[in-house]
This record gives sequence, C-alpha cells and structure tokens, in this order.
Amino acid sequence: MTTPAENQNWQKRQYDSFGPHFRIETANPELGVCGNIAYNLYGYSDSKDVSNLGMMGDGQFQIFADQCITIAGGANVDGGGLCINIVGTKGDVAISAEGEGDIRIKGRNIFLDAEENIELTTGGKVEIDSAELIATTQNTTRINARKTRISGNNIDIGGKTNITLITTLGSIKVKKIVARDVNWATQVFAGTSVPPSALNAAPPTPPPTQGGFGGGVGNPTNRRGSGARR
Repeated sequence: MTTPAENQNWQKRQYDSFGPHFRIETANPELGVCGNIAYNLYGYSDSKDVSNLGMMGDGQFQIFADQCITIAGGANVDGGGLCINIVGTKGDVAISAEGEGDIRIKGRNIFLDAEENIELTTGGKVEIDSAELIATTQNTTRINARKTRISGNNIDIGGKTNITLITTLGSIKVKKIVARDVNWATQVFAGTSVPPSALNAAPPTPPPTQGGFGGGVGNPTNRRGSGARR
C-alpha cells in the first residue's frame, strides 16, 4: 500500500550504498502493511540471494533471508550456561516450519514446563522411543482409542489386589478390577442356538445328601451314618 507523493516526506529519507552487495536505507516514506521503513539493511550476494534486516514503522523488527539463518551464541560460556535466550514478554512465541520442513529440538535434556496444559495434536502418530516412560503425581490417566495395545516382556500394573496375570510375555499385576455390566456366559454363547433365558436361569437346587460318613440322614440310630468304621 502506498500514499500519494504529495503526502510522502522524502526529505527525511537517507540511502547509502556500499557497492553492489550492501546498502542502508532509513525513513523510507512508502507505506506497506507494517507502515513505512524506519531502517533497512539490505544485502545481495553473487548467488543472487537477498537478506533484509530492519524495523518497520509500526515497530516490528524483521529478519528475512533467502537461505539459512544461523544464530549461535555462548562460545565462551563455561559450565553449560545459557547461550541463547528467546523471550516473549507479553505474548506468544511461535515457531513454524512451512512446506515440507520439520522442526527438530536436540539437547542433552529437554524440559517442557507449562503452568497449565501441554497439548499434542498430530494428523499421524506420536512415537516415544525411550528406555523408560514415567508419569507421576497425576490424578487421572485416560486413554481413549478404538484399539489400545500394550505389549512388553513384563507389564506391572500396580499390585494391591494381589492378582497376577501370567502371560507368555511375562507377569501382570492388577491393581484394580472394574466389572462391566456384561454376562460372561452370554458373550461365550453369542451367535449359538442356546437362548439367553437358559443362561440367565437360576441354577437347580441340589438334592439332599443321603447317608455318608459322619452321621446324618442315612441311619438315625447310628450317628456315624451308614455305620462305616475306620
């Protein structure tokens, strides 16, 4: 966006050229999306790549380059101190890799510290390859998925119920069992000719015992039942 020439103050503009590869420009009155140009450092290489560094009229500071931008600091920092610090004092910090680009964060340790939430959203899958995965002090852990698979040589899930499931891959200690409202027999005989009414019927009452060692109904005159002796 530009303004009419009569409204543009070209008296304040300064333009210094230091050969074909570098120039400095200040107070360009032509307006763009971010206002006019407060100052601009312009570089041009033999490979025809361009870089710009400057501040716009609305206060935004911009760095543009046709090739890679490298920020390196801390060459004389001892003991692993802070080398590069990026701070957003009152707003967000956004890092975007457009097109086919990836974002890589590499370090001896990586810490994510959030006062509220950490959200991971992906159109594919999330892979965690580590020697150990620990989740502590959380109140609730939920996994909601159409299919959930857990595999391992030894799976330990608590142990307060004193129940251990022995599998071909190792033992599983169960901390808590939550029963579902499902009839086991109904699930077993689903799709067969056995009617559900037969599965849910009460079991028959067993007949009374007759005789036997230790007395009872067999022989009323013999408190040892049939009279068998040892």
